[in-house]
Amino acid sequence: MRMNHFNGIGKGRGNGFFFSGMLFLFCTVILWPSGLLAQPPFSGTIFLDPDIITERDHSTFTEIAGAGRGERVMFDRRVNSWVTLNPFLFLAKYEDGLEIEVQVNPEFETVDRALNQASKYAEVIGRLPTSLRKDVDTVWIHQGTNPFGGGNRNLLIHIGQADLYVQSGILEETLVHEASHTSLDAAHAQSEGWKQAQTADGEFISTYARDNPQREDIAETFLLYLALRYRSDRISDDLIATINRTIPNRISYFDGLELNMFPIVEPEPFSVIEFDFDKGNNRLNLGWVSLPNQVYALDISTDLTHWEVWVSDIASEGLKTSVTIDAESEVNPVFFKVRIE
Repeated sequence: MRMNHFNGIGKGRGNGFFFSGMLFLFCTVILWPSGLLAQPPFSGTIFLDPDIITERDHSTFTEIAGAGRGERVMFDRRVNSWVTLNPFLFLAKYEDGLEIEVQVNPEFETVDRALNQASKYAEVIGRLPTSLRKDVDTVWIHQGTNPFGGGNRNLLIHIGQADLYVQSGILEETLVHEASHTSLDAAHAQSEGWKQAQTADGEFISTYARDNPQREDIAETFLLYLALRYRSDRISDDLIATINRTIPNRISYFDGLELNMFPIVEPEPFSVIEFDFDKGNNRLNLGWVSLPNQVYALDISTDLTHWEVWVSDIASEGLKTSVTIDAESEVNPVFFKVRIE
């Protein structure tokens, strides 16, 4: 099966929505000198290995709650159009602090049926790394055997197609592809660094990427980047060699982004990694391993028993957070403690 996406202009934030099928409304074409390009090793990448992410892997999904009904504009692949519906709404929450509104087509008729679908896919999406979920604000769920879509800060799911992906073992792999559209394309597909990597590699990992170099190369490549860097024990030596031989500069590009790969990679244990005291100015610079989307506080004590808040509302800066404070005190010694608020 070959996945094709098309850009659509719809309501909401983002730079367009990608759907499998035909090209819709507009496209940007780059003419690559095909005579200079080697034949890509694959037609598409989601089908290469069903074990890159599996149902046995950890999901960051924690809870889901009903949020009633409300008018929403959704894309329905069955009619290839935007539709205004009154879907069942649910709020899914994840360990890293991210939240997604799951919008379930009213054709599922009851809250219980809609909740079953919302919970099912919210858990699967929780197996994707934070870096791919960070821009996913909403998920649309419809009936029908129609291809998925990504982009426009959304993931589109048709449950009949999802069942086929489950049978092939590639539901998570497909969602990695679609979420790459949602969370990576806008910042990287047109970037100079990515274009330079494409040029330096001189070829594409799949014919789908080659035929759609701006639209599909990021999504086609990122799944194999994840497999190579974080699931190499699950893929064949031949696949490892092909990835390294074909797209080494794209791999290096993704390396340089230092993407948050939780839960593919578990976060480091909490620890202070930076401590610098400027005695002359009584300024303390403190840095620690942190989690995204958290808020921290810094407490102070003179006896390790009684603690007072010294600084609060310290927003996480990602995988590392630091703060510089006035540490002047008339009592010595003093102790500092970092905690999540």
